[in-house]
Amino acid sequence: MRRLFAIWIIVLLLLGAAAADEVYTLPIDFSPGMPLDEIYRVGEWEYEDPTIHVKIETGREDECDWWIASVQIAHASQLRTAAADGFDSDMKVEGEVMARRVNAVIALDGDYYSYSGRGFTLRQGVLYKDNLPGSNDVLVIDEDGDFHALLAPPRHSVGTRIDGKDIINAFFFGPALVVDGQIRTNGYAPMMAGTGNQRMAIAQVGPLDYKVICCGSPRRGSTGMTIPQFAEFVAKQGVQVAYNLDGGDSTVLLFCGEKVNDVN
Repeated sequence: MRRLFAIWIIVLLLLGAAAADEVYTLPIDFSPGMPLDEIYRVGEWEYEDPTIHVKIETGREDECDWWIASVQIAHASQLRTAAADGFDSDMKVEGEVMARRVNAVIALDGDYYSYSGRGFTLRQGVLYKDNLPGSNDVLVIDEDGDFHALLAPPRHSVGTRIDGKDIINAFFFGPALVVDGQIRTNGYAPMMAGTGNQRMAIAQVGPLDYKVICCGSPRRGSTGMTIPQFAEFVAKQGVQVAYNLDGGDSTVLLFCGEKVNDVN
């Protein structure tokens, strides 16, 4: 877990724009979603309009705080990524600023795409980097919003399509925690797997149905979780595919532009 002074990339689940046929879509680019409207705030941590429903729950397990956001969207184009100044730049901007800039209902940290020359960076349909070391799992999200966990794929083996569909976003961090509904029991290196840390995962439950899962920091009254502990906790949430994203001090879960996790 590397300390970042600002969030470089966040996964965004945004509002769609209503078309005449009531299909809610956004273009596959970096344009923002529809502005948030307070009339759709159901409660402190719930938002529901015709395009998206987000509900965040929190609790504590084995001396560790956790937050789980359940998210349903109307169209796969609402699941998006953003960077401070494009994915060919290492500019830093606070996550809250980025989330508000693109009207995110919910936003979270992603991977360290600009930290080194390694990895696989594909964002909003554009391939920026293809330099896999063959040791890290990759998560790809296709045009239908479906997740595919690729276990330590070798260099130049991923491409821009999977199962006949375009890949819209891909993440190089990991490891994969749940694959085909089954908990992953090995392959957890490196990511400080045996150390209790604040962690973040994104998971798919079903079609256009997702969960964002975060555990608390040892710096703020929680034990944190090891990767095996986190994988077990995530698997209990009934997900089909789950992937570990950047954690530690970089972990941020934002709802309607405000940070949710470890705010005290």
